[in-house]
Amino acid sequence: MSERIAVNIAHCLDALLEKSPDDICITPEWIGGIHRGIAGGLFPDWAGRFRSADVQVGTHLPPPGHELAIHIRNFCLDLDERLRHLQGAVDIATLLAWVDWRFQWIHPYKDFNGRTGRILLVALCYKLALPPMNPAADDSGKQAYFEALRAADTGDLDPLTELWLVRLANID
Repeated sequence: MSERIAVNIAHCLDALLEKSPDDICITPEWIGGIHRGIAGGLFPDWAGRFRSADVQVGTHLPPPGHELAIHIRNFCLDLDERLRHLQGAVDIATLLAWVDWRFQWIHPYKDFNGRTGRILLVALCYKLALPPMNPAADDSGKQAYFEALRAADTGDLDPLTELWLVRLANID
């Protein structure tokens, strides 16, 4: 199954890069299409559809299923507005940190939220004309990443922003 998912992710990334960065408009429908692209062939009954059940992810309790449509709509509207006000590397790192955290905080799907969020981050980097990068934490950085997400849950986005500043400094 993981091989099929990897192929599906590659197809999603290929389709993304075939578009002009200016043509990428991140909407709830666009995000659902990414999720469907990843999981639709394996789970056609729920791929691309918000979860209906309430879940717990570690110690985090994402919003209940009946609130997801409004959370994702607001996420997309907020993202669109934030994109209008970027001024430099720190703003870009802060935006990427916010997107990284907020999408995972909402946790809109039954599964594959991390993969969907990473494609969303790749799309933003492409839209912002940044060099290609892998938005996933490597094995040595996973603990710091999860700690930064937990800090963001408490309102402190600084640790995650710092991780993104390092990522941005290390891209070719």
